[in-house]
Amino acid sequence: MILQALYRYYERLEERGETLPGDAYSAAAVSFVVQLDKDGSVKAVIPFVNEKGKPDKRKYMVPKQVKRTSGIKPYFLCDKAEYFFGSAIGMREACRTSMRKLWLSVLEHVSSNSDEIQALRLFVAMDAGQLEENLTQVVDDRVLDSLTKGGLCVLQYSPTGILYHQLPALKSAWEKFHLRAEEHGADADYMSCLITGERVPQSRIARLHPNIKNVIGAQSSGAAIVSFNLDAFCSYGLKQSYNAPVSQKAADAYGYVLNRFLADPAHKVRLNDTTVVFWAESDAPEEQEFLASLLQEAGSHEPEDEDSIRSRVRSALTRIRKGQTFRETFSDLNPDTRFYVLGLSPNAARLSVRFWYTGSLGEIGERVWQHYIDLSVQGLDRSPSVRELLRELAVQGDWENIPPLMEGLMLRSILHGLPYPRSIFPQLMNRIRAESSDRKLNPRRAALLKGYFIRQARLHNDFMKEANLTMAENENSTSTAYHLGRLFACLEKAQKDAHENKLNATISDRFWGAASTTPALVFPRLVQLSRYHVSKDEKNGRFNDMAIAEVMSKLPDRFPARLSLEEQGMFALGYFHKRQKLYEPRKQSNQTNGNEG
Repeated sequence: MILQALYRYYERLEERGETLPGDAYSAAAVSFVVQLDKDGSVKAVIPFVNEKGKPDKRKYMVPKQVKRTSGIKPYFLCDKAEYFFGSAIGMREACRTSMRKLWLSVLEHVSSNSDEIQALRLFVAMDAGQLEENLTQVVDDRVLDSLTKGGLCVLQYSPTGILYHQLPALKSAWEKFHLRAEEHGADADYMSCLITGERVPQSRIARLHPNIKNVIGAQSSGAAIVSFNLDAFCSYGLKQSYNAPVSQKAADAYGYVLNRFLADPAHKVRLNDTTVVFWAESDAPEEQEFLASLLQEAGSHEPEDEDSIRSRVRSALTRIRKGQTFRETFSDLNPDTRFYVLGLSPNAARLSVRFWYTGSLGEIGERVWQHYIDLSVQGLDRSPSVRELLRELAVQGDWENIPPLMEGLMLRSILHGLPYPRSIFPQLMNRIRAESSDRKLNPRRAALLKGYFIRQARLHNDFMKEANLTMAENENSTSTAYHLGRLFACLEKAQKDAHENKLNATISDRFWGAASTTPALVFPRLVQLSRYHVSKDEKNGRFNDMAIAEVMSKLPDRFPARLSLEEQGMFALGYFHKRQKLYEPRKQSNQTNGNEG
């Protein structure tokens, strides 16, 4: 499924007429250009640098470079300095010897005898002594040192400036050589490609799959998503990737597309140690942007256009309060467009698939919209991304303190319409208990609480509990813990008003833990203390006294001795809702419907 989806995207690129590597070529990031003079000598070695003068790389389509694992394997016209120069720069001469053999084999297919071709033949024929003397004269020691540290080189004919791998005569020769190598063994056994279903000679089955680069935590040279390196993974006497036969063409295609996505910030996002890649089977950039807006955090470059996809996603909560549906908000998108989400993480020299999701834009959109409906609380005006939500669970807001699997589980719950991961709730409660009163419950934390509870209730068909979980304060809730949270917010406000907000610590700072776990031990004392606060406050005392009395009327005669962890969560939600109501403008407060969902 994964590789087939990537291959289909490659076919779409072909249909668009994009310039693609093709069977005989691959993309390469090049660090140096080696300039040849008419006599085949090296005129200069020029490292690529960026605007700040630091080492840089340039992308070129070069003769196909199959994955190099161990041993010596040269590439044509684009390779490491070890293969270009061998012992002339203190490296293995065997590499240059193998390069000479390959290049001369390709040059047999060249009929042209142009100045460029003559210079290339002379360069290939140079012995180690001549080459070393040549390089010593024209190449700076610092550049030589950089060459030995790695990086691909390409050749350029200095008099005209043309790059050798772009010469039509050499491209034609390489394609003939490559085709001949592919056809070798055509009479051997045939195998079915697992991606295309095509029957191809075994010689055209990829023995090694392409390296996938730009995955967080994986080695810089890339890692394989398909590989077999132990006998335990093999069957029927087959070796390496012949156990899961994929044609070389299909392997190159999926590798090209996946590497292209991973190099493009618009198609990927980092979630802790997982790299998430996402794409749509569509040529419309707006449809790709829809999923990106869910996964990626808002930046300073956010578009100001209210009709842009990203702006509509960010304003989803506001639109939901106005009664808008997903289909109404995104009527310009095709609900049948297929979407794909792939989570990758490193595992030694290989990649592990953390999660894989596919669905239509309509399916994903409705589930994302339901996610925002479940999160909707008063005070949360902008739709948070997955990263922004999960950061509320982290100590000091540091993303490194989030468990590695959490992001994938959260994303899966949203895309599949499932309850949020159970591990979210205890972590969230720990953060609420640990923070000071002014940071304890922000709108995103309250939204996570509400979303967690409402999805659990939906899973168990608990319609009464689901009805209790409203966007704003619910004065008719059947939860005692919820009303205790509301009461705690009223008591805190009475204290603050009585002291004109000049407090070093509020009752929330001192008594939150006890009030939310053992109410019977704390609330009688706090209620008695509130009478002093109310009598002292001439400005707001009457209002606070009425608010306290209203909440007390919803509570049983005796305060509960103990609250469970889930009840502590309802306590926190009640506290947040009441604080939002108490501190909103009085006119707006009178108009707010507490049962709004």
